Amino acid sequence: MDYPVGLYSQVLEVRKLLDCGSEDGVHMIGIHGMGGVGKSTLARAVYNDLIAENFDGLCFLENVREKANKHGLEHLQSILLSQILGEKDINLTSKKQGISMIKNSLNGKKVLLILDDVDKLDQLEAVGGGRDWFGPGSIIMVTTRDKQLLTTHQVTITYEVKGLNDNDALRLLKWKAFRKEKADPDYELALNRVEPYASGLPLALEVIGSNLYGKSIQGWETAIKQYERIPKREILNILKVSFDALEEEEKTIFLDIACFFKGCALTEVQDILHADYGPRMKHHIGVLVEKSLLKFDYFDDRFTMHDLLRDMSKMIVRMELQKEPWKNSRLWLPNVTHVSDYNTVSETSECLVSYLN
Repeated sequence: MDYPVGLYSQVLEVRKLLDCGSEDGVHMIGIHGMGGVGKSTLARAVYNDLIAENFDGLCFLENVREKANKHGLEHLQSILLSQILGEKDINLTSKKQGISMIKNSLNGKKVLLILDDVDKLDQLEAVGGGRDWFGPGSIIMVTTRDKQLLTTHQVTITYEVKGLNDNDALRLLKWKAFRKEKADPDYELALNRVEPYASGLPLALEVIGSNLYGKSIQGWETAIKQYERIPKREILNILKVSFDALEEEEKTIFLDIACFFKGCALTEVQDILHADYGPRMKHHIGVLVEKSLLKFDYFDDRFTMHDLLRDMSKMIVRMELQKEPWKNSRLWLPNVTHVSDYNTVSETSECLVSYLN
């Protein structure tokens, strides 16, 4: 079977986890990681790898978050039942009715079920329920940006999707930009500029590479300068989904760390933020780590963050600046001059810096 660049080794790792066994014969595994890193792609590859095995029913339930928000949990339940039972027009009037029907219809069946892009516990409770819902040998796989969600649902076997290494990132970029693995030597320098910017994120590499396809070297240079200044909006909008789901205080702490404290020591950040948020600060930081919006490097005792997530945070602050500059809460040197035109700095301004790399 052919796999997208860099995916084969991760498929093998997930398969090994599934082979670990389960006391009740039902395997439940969570796949987590930041937006755009390839969770859904990995889940689809594992799903395709497994369907040759003998299952009584199959269901790849895509975009759980989006479908639940638009159509409700009963809609998710009806899709699940329809795909596994092969029946159409299953109408449910409540989440409770759907749970009852799933348990009664599927508790003796060996099913392969993928719940893709889950962001709330009630979604899991509505369609992923418990291991007693399904028959022995069943595999339930959940993809999410929120590792804590898996813990809450008692999904003990988890796998974090990793970004691509330098070699695989360059391979993917070449495939998207040239539709082949070998690139014209004239483009090598430009390729080496794009690859570090995307930081191994498949989403970034695919969007950027596809946009560069067919361009001259001069077109590449122009496009790369734009990417370095203003990242592709398609990427940031997807990453912003995780930010929008945060509580207001969590959003504030995320923007503080992204704008001013990336790479800072944990103790330093805690001392500064504790003044504003008190003991709640540790909980909020924990949420950001669990949602893959923030990383903590235990070796160096410092916070780290994907560059695109930091770019997203800057975009959010710039949007705030454009709407009401005098109310902006975080000011960089280029923005300070702009705000000073109004002869005022808002009482809501929390931080003023003269330089930010």
